[in-house]
Amino acid sequence: MPTAGSPAPRVRLDPVVRRRQILVAAQRLYADRPYDRVSTAELAAAAGVARGLINHYFENKRELFLEAMRDSVMMPETPLRNLDEHTTAERTRITVEWILDAATTYGQAWVNASGAANLHGDSDIQAIVDEADDRAARLVLDAIGLPDDAALRARLRPMAALTKAVCREWLQRQTFTRDEAATLLTSSILLFVEEHT
Repeated sequence: MPTAGSPAPRVRLDPVVRRRQILVAAQRLYADRPYDRVSTAELAAAAGVARGLINHYFENKRELFLEAMRDSVMMPETPLRNLDEHTTAERTRITVEWILDAATTYGQAWVNASGAANLHGDSDIQAIVDEADDRAARLVLDAIGLPDDAALRARLRPMAALTKAVCREWLQRQTFTRDEAATLLTSSILLFVEEHT
């Protein structure tokens, strides 16, 4: 039985749950500070685990960072439902509102993670962001009722950079209202795909 002042006993968790616990703690820390300002000891303390478990569940600190980035920038695969009765413009606006809801939910962490590739240059981080941008393009095409076509995805991928910039203006600088952000993004998506609608 632990005595007063002694550390609480460690609880054995399912490996999937423990890995997720470490990942969520890392995301919280990286939302506020860049990679090189977060130590492995801080990551372990934030997750409530021994430092060695970081390397047990993730090859090293860098691998944990990359996984936290991937988890932060990927749009969920859950499709929007009940859009069939809407026009393309309405479907696009609903899709943009869904994206802005996600940006609101993930807040600063999403904005920071989305912009991290610019800070670190071409790298494994850029590959994660590129993968996320391609996935987002596929999900938007599906939501607005267009086929998953390589040429259409190529037209929509640049929208990811605009979306991130608009969300930074809206969430960080507050130079846009949410409605202004939604209107700008909706009209831009429609412009990118207008010849296919």
